[in-house]
Amino acid sequence: MKLNKLAFTAVAAALALGAFSAKASIGIVTNYSKLTVSGLVTTNVYSASGNLEKWTAKTAKFGNKQLLDLFAHWDGTTWPTGAQLVVGWDSIWDGDVLVVDKTGTNVLYDASTGSGSGAAYFYVDFDDEEGCYSEAYLDASPGYESWTEQYTADFELYDDDYYLPYTYFSAYGGNAQKFKQSWDANGNYTTWSDSESAVFPNNGDQYWLDFGSETTVSGKIGASGKGKGMNWYWF
Repeated sequence: MKLNKLAFTAVAAALALGAFSAKASIGIVTNYSKLTVSGLVTTNVYSASGNLEKWTAKTAKFGNKQLLDLFAHWDGTTWPTGAQLVVGWDSIWDGDVLVVDKTGTNVLYDASTGSGSGAAYFYVDFDDEEGCYSEAYLDASPGYESWTEQYTADFELYDDDYYLPYTYFSAYGGNAQKFKQSWDANGNYTTWSDSESAVFPNNGDQYWLDFGSETTVSGKIGASGKGKGMNWYWF
């Protein structure tokens, strides 16, 4: 399979044939952050001409668009116009990567649960390992708690021939988080805000479309959100 004809792009042909049908909401998310993914998969492609052998590095992008297309295949559906990726902070979602409609609250698919059989999933963990942080806590009503953390993050994308040829890549990197939770004069939680900025340098020994372990993954994954009440996941 040539990298310029990746399985990610095959979704257009499937949609043109009417292979999928739209799916209704599977739940609601009230506390979430919009997810932004920008990454590269690089792998070796071998060629030979006479006595000359070459191993050339070829790259493919994976970002929000490619992931949305892939998740549509996993779920056997099409997303409505305006569908987007978020991280759900409610206890029912527990930090999972979700596909939601344009309102941001109607959940269409949980990518971290994926196929349900464990054959395909995608997740991001912004606080895989603890590190340095700064924190401020106003022990009063009204009051707040805020922090900035420099932690280790990781992500995984796995598809065991569920739709893609065997693909399993993961990466570790550094994440900078800023979070604030506020409460009012009666001690009731009022607002929260959160931002995540994870950077993943080159991580080798990955598997991409059956391209062995001569594959490297790099990228950036960010999330940003704010809401009312308490952010159950972070606070």
